Amino acid sequence: MITQPDHRPVRVLPDELANQIAAGEVVERPASVLKELVENALDAGARRITVEVAAAGRRLIRVVDDGHGMSPDDLLLSLERHATSKVASSTDLTTVTSLGFRGEALPAIAAVSKMLLRSRPAASETGSQVKVVGGSVRQVTEVGCPPGTVIEVRDLFYNTPARRKFLKSRATEAGHLGAAFLRLALARPDVNLRYRVDGKILYDLPATTDPAVRISALLGREAAGQMVPVDEQAGPLRVSGLLGLPSLSRAAPDQVFTFVNRRFVRDRVLLHAVYQGYRGLMPDNRRPVLAIYIDLDPAAVDVNVHPAKVEVRFHRQKDVHDALVQCLRRGLAAARPAPPGAGRRAAPPDVFEPTAPPSDTTEPTATTPDSGPPRPPSAARRPGPATQAAPAAAIVAGPPSSPSEPSPGPAGPRPLYGPAGDLEYIGQLHGLYLLCSSPEGLVVVDQHAAHERLAYEDLCAATVRGDLPSQGLLTPRVLELTPREAAWAEVQAPVWQRLGLKLEPFGGTTWAVVAVPPFLAGMDCGPPVRDLLSEMAGAGVGIDTPEFLEQAMRSLACRGAIKKGQQLRPEEARRLVARLAVLDPPVTCPHGRPVFLTLERSQLARAFKRSGP
Repeated sequence: MITQPDHRPVRVLPDELANQIAAGEVVERPASVLKELVENALDAGARRITVEVAAAGRRLIRVVDDGHGMSPDDLLLSLERHATSKVASSTDLTTVTSLGFRGEALPAIAAVSKMLLRSRPAASETGSQVKVVGGSVRQVTEVGCPPGTVIEVRDLFYNTPARRKFLKSRATEAGHLGAAFLRLALARPDVNLRYRVDGKILYDLPATTDPAVRISALLGREAAGQMVPVDEQAGPLRVSGLLGLPSLSRAAPDQVFTFVNRRFVRDRVLLHAVYQGYRGLMPDNRRPVLAIYIDLDPAAVDVNVHPAKVEVRFHRQKDVHDALVQCLRRGLAAARPAPPGAGRRAAPPDVFEPTAPPSDTTEPTATTPDSGPPRPPSAARRPGPATQAAPAAAIVAGPPSSPSEPSPGPAGPRPLYGPAGDLEYIGQLHGLYLLCSSPEGLVVVDQHAAHERLAYEDLCAATVRGDLPSQGLLTPRVLELTPREAAWAEVQAPVWQRLGLKLEPFGGTTWAVVAVPPFLAGMDCGPPVRDLLSEMAGAGVGIDTPEFLEQAMRSLACRGAIKKGQQLRPEEARRLVARLAVLDPPVTCPHGRPVFLTLERSQLARAFKRSGP
């Protein structure tokens, strides 16, 4: 039963309540606070900024800058809603060049925290300090301090327990904080930035005029080594920065960094243009790595779209889209081929290991999580053809028009989900398929789906037995991760260790792969590990659930499976086919795609217009 609320008179909300409501739009999580405070420091002309966080921002977020500072009156006025020095009239909104301009951030943050502000203009001999609790000014004093501004935010959401309850785990919030800092640091390589987490310096980034130096420090030298500079002009845009070569790709778009007039934005028009620029250079399910700076007339872009200011609206978005595509294609066309990768180690004799290195492309897969804990291969509930189109029906031939000419009928191959029976390996086709003969006709095997299924079987069986093998690496594979990737690694490492993939912290945001499952032995495990972290971070299931483990096994099997274009030795192919032939039905890859296609002898006879098989 729906009850109607009692009629109440219209009244103006108290400032305290109004500020808490506004905080819901501006302050989504600790990372929002970090972003707003650092943007204010950049707008104040700071050349050196230090950010410190504790307990993933719940206990403390402190930003110290050497900007122009504020007078005592301005310091108090900055805590009032819509108080700003960046916009004076409505016409100023059409040409906004500052990062902030709404005058909402400081009062919104102060309303849900315990805040201390200390500031001093360079021309003043002393500074001012203001203490605010829950949006209420408690103390104003004169203090000695260096020029610039210090803002401390403690006990975020202390007075709004519902908001605090909806914060994610410490590692997740730390990842969001690091990602926010990374975007700001990429946007302004000309500013010295330091990032301290729980007393430890994570980043100390000197100012530089070369964005490649900053990108290398934040995304890693390995990634930067596979990126090329771009500096192009087309239509209303000038585009500069670094573009990842097609060999450098990710499963998610979390390392597509687009900056418009030095403001990080996540805009669908720009993202679509980026994907169009790379179209045909990498699979549709892969995303590039890039950091590009788009400069255009401020009057041609509206930044007053959302309180978080990560969305923009272009006045002539088609022109912007087409110009960006043109700039990206020019930049990529001028790129030199990436240097060849390191050689592969020889695989142990009892491990199926293709002779050719895997390509940089990955087969498209679906990542819909299944339910239920993993079970042994003989009893595990595996994805079957239930969600796919039904297999082709049995062929029923009509009466032949003449004894020597059979009637036309379906002659194409059909998926085979049951056992393939006795198979004899014939050869490999296009580096994609294995051709086999059977008593019933011709069987075509998808080598990626087949190896993926076998790897998944091994993971299931070993997980149930509790003795999953793991092969240690003579030289650990060191990965320079982004803050968000490092947070994912911290959370997911125990699960991957259960599956034979051992990740260990290596200092800061650097992690090392020290051991891998047998089917990953011999290949460069860096790219698949990054993909696994990203893919499972977006899985939408709890880290400690059987569903997460099940999906992790599927993803790991897919990443470790042989890829298209790999040439197999005959003995490797025969061993693969022999294992497939004894699998329990339904014979699919872990994501439900068929492993076998069959062309029956009767279909071959019809195709060749033979009267008999």
